[in-house]
Amino acid sequence: MAAEILGDQDAVASFLGTTPEMVASWAAESAEPALDFFLRLVDLIEQKTVNAARLATVVRKRRDETG
Repeated sequence: MAAEILGDQDAVASFLGTTPEMVASWAAESAEPALDFFLRLVDLIEQKTVNAARLATVVRKRRDETG
């Protein structure tokens, strides 16, 4: 999901300050990210999810007000 948010695995690697090969190993489930990397990814995904929920709420409210 982080690759979808940031664009690709190279962007995830850049965001985390690690190598694309390391990110690929996590995606292939042949390695696990260090806890600090994992938590940064969780924060990224949570932020994106919260922002999407807020936007949906605003859109729904505006639709209800004009509908």
